[in-house]
Amino acid sequence: QVLCRCFWGSRELSGPQNHRGKLWDRERLRRAAARVLLPQGFPDSVSPDYGPYQCWDSLQALCSSLAGSLSTRAVLEAVGVGDGAATVSGAALTWLLRDGVGIVTRIVFVWLQGSHLDCEAKQWRFAADLLNDVALVMEILAPHWLSLGPALLVMAAAARCVVGVAGGATRAALAVHQARRDNVADVAAKDSSQETLVNGAGLLLSLLLLPLLDGRPRLTWAVLLLLLAAHLGSNLAALSCLTLTSLNRPRLRLAIGWALRGGGAKAERGVAWRGRGGVELELPRPRQVNPREPLLPGFGSRLRLHLGAPLEHLAASEGELRKVLECGSPDHVVVLRPHRGWVGVGLRRGAPPETQILGCAQALLLEELLGEDLGSQTPLGELLGPLQRRLKSCPPGSVPWGVLAETSRIFRDLGPALLR
Repeated sequence: QVLCRCFWGSRELSGPQNHRGKLWDRERLRRAAARVLLPQGFPDSVSPDYGPYQCWDSLQALCSSLAGSLSTRAVLEAVGVGDGAATVSGAALTWLLRDGVGIVTRIVFVWLQGSHLDCEAKQWRFAADLLNDVALVMEILAPHWLSLGPALLVMAAAARCVVGVAGGATRAALAVHQARRDNVADVAAKDSSQETLVNGAGLLLSLLLLPLLDGRPRLTWAVLLLLLAAHLGSNLAALSCLTLTSLNRPRLRLAIGWALRGGGAKAERGVAWRGRGGVELELPRPRQVNPREPLLPGFGSRLRLHLGAPLEHLAASEGELRKVLECGSPDHVVVLRPHRGWVGVGLRRGAPPETQILGCAQALLLEELLGEDLGSQTPLGELLGPLQRRLKSCPPGSVPWGVLAETSRIFRDLGPALLR
């Protein structure tokens, strides 16, 4: 059979035996590819959204690799490759400046946003890809604006450093979500293998693409815009496949809004619980919240929420401290300053872990009361409607202590249902 395949091809091996051999070879190839590229035990060892997410993620990585080859050529042109008037010292200084600014940017970004990359993995993943596309455009513009070329390269390098930190951190957070058998390392390693394979395919395509675009600026821009559009579209599709089952502030905000407005349509009812006060609380499932989650950090919020605010931020005087303690609960206090667009949650030292959820939920409830009118169609809307009117009529510069005390009383009834 080996001699026939080498010299005469598969035509000499006709019949069922040859057909079974082809199927066996395909099955062996498929199993080998699965061992190399997929986590052990796939699909049972990963979350149900792993397959669709990885397909779209591979497509966006391919588009990013092709667009990156165009920007690499532009960066080399901007530092003087091919220009007889350019000096080695000038190119070296530009390169060192890019690296220096990148180092500082990486440290500052981790200092400011490092704690948000786990809980807002979707948001920072999309922000990183959007920033990556902005950096690509700046790098391609650099050779055409000689006076601003170094500045564009430096800004692009700073953006790329943010992309590297945010992309790597959020990839680790998503691997934790996708792993189902304590196999986070295996999921992360196979994701790296898939990305390496895609980058290799992008390298081969770039070798064919770059000679075709050489000396054709309009065609280059058309191809770049097409790649960037496909890159962002693939990212949106990949993130829409994810169904994260943990609570962060955007998803908790959506759950509170769902409960206040009576949930969704009849076809997508959530889970109903009854509080001690007799009020029914309907909360959504993870698959109902995730598609509605905003994909940019900070979007969808009306107030700056400070969870774990220090005492000096909550009370400016001894009189305010008494009111804070009177209006709060035994384990947490909430202070709302509408004129500043700020709400703070103070936690008692030694409070149980669920206190953070309850305090954050109460703060987000106050944020919802500052928004659209709830109406009286739902039990919660009927209960909180008068509070909403009192909150909106609060004089500028004052703290609505009565509203805070009433929401704390309501949460003593609804809190256990919310936690369940």
